[in-house]
Formats: sequence, C-alpha cells, structure tokens
Amino acid sequence: IPLTSGFTGKFAVFQAAIEGGSTYLVIVGVVCSAIAAFFYARVVVLMFFQEPAVEGPIVVIPPPLTSAVLALTVTATVLLGVAPQLLLRVAGSADTFIR
Repeated sequence: IPLTSGFTGKFAVFQAAIEGGSTYLVIVGVVCSAIAAFFYARVVVLMFFQEPAVEGPIVVIPPPLTSAVLALTVTATVLLGVAPQLLLRVAGSADTFIR
C-alpha cells in the first residue's frame, strides 16, 4: 500500500536492484507483490463486504496495552511510509560505518 513503510521499503529495494542491473528480478518481485495484493484484497472483501457467519468468531475489545502497541506501530508504519528519508539516509550511511 503506498505511503506505508512496507511499500517504501520495497520501492527502495526495487530501485537498488534496477540500478544494479537486476531488472528481471524486479519484474519477478512486482509480479509477486501483485499476486500477494490479490490475497490481501480478498481478506478485505471478506471482512467488510460479506455477512458474518452465524457461528463465526466473537469480536472482543483489546486491552489498553494492546491498543497502545497497535497505535504505536500504525503510527510508525505510516510515518516511515510518508517520510522515509531519515531512515534511508541512516541505512545508506550504515554501509560506510560497517566497512
């Protein structure tokens, strides 16, 4: 999903692979991502656009700590997707630090 850290990470990896001359590998990665998106979309359709089963699962409200952890991880995912420059700069300079 664009503007999330997963999308930004894939984009950075695909860009580096293209610059490294592995365009065929990027094509395989994009096709695999499209196939995976189909399965993700199916889950969304089942969750929001179909009636629940009669003996289906029971929805429970998570405890406050779980809600706080979820809020933190969602915030980090969106922030790293919208503004990934800082993390990408740190990752880029890690190469020179390791050597």
